[in-house]
Amino acid sequence: MVRTKRIQREHIIDGAYQLIINEGFKKFHARNIAQQVSCSTQPIYREFSNLSELKSVLIKRIIAKYQDFLDDQQPTSIRELSEVIARYACDYPDEFHRFFLQDQETIQRAKELTKVHYEAVTKKDHSSPLLFNFYWHYCIGKATLTINNTEEHDDIESFQQFLEQ
Repeated sequence: MVRTKRIQREHIIDGAYQLIINEGFKKFHARNIAQQVSCSTQPIYREFSNLSELKSVLIKRIIAKYQDFLDDQQPTSIRELSEVIARYACDYPDEFHRFFLQDQETIQRAKELTKVHYEAVTKKDHSSPLLFNFYWHYCIGKATLTINNTEEHDDIESFQQFLEQ
């Protein structure tokens, strides 16, 4: 009789994602993931050659989700794009905090994706890297402020009115 795998690849990915959301990347170790999934480390290394591969799968998932979110919102100006990024942060605050503010690889990939949308709305293929970097930091700061103040402000518009006062 062939032994079936008890712990599936998706189960490991979901457990690793939840571990990062709950504990951050500092706890991203095989033993902690195994504990989160309630298994030994063996299934993790059976499915992934190393933790970098697992992390890469998680980042691809987050970036695909971010890409879908940007595409669905269809911003037509840099102001709308910054609002969409802030909305993403509000809709997925833990994910935004752990991946967009703490992990350099995810930050870089999100920045590259945002630049594609930035260039699409500004109609410039080769805009100033310095200007885009400033815009990127503005968007991340705005999104961070938005999620940190969601209890006092019900939506982005009221938060923007608060800033204008």
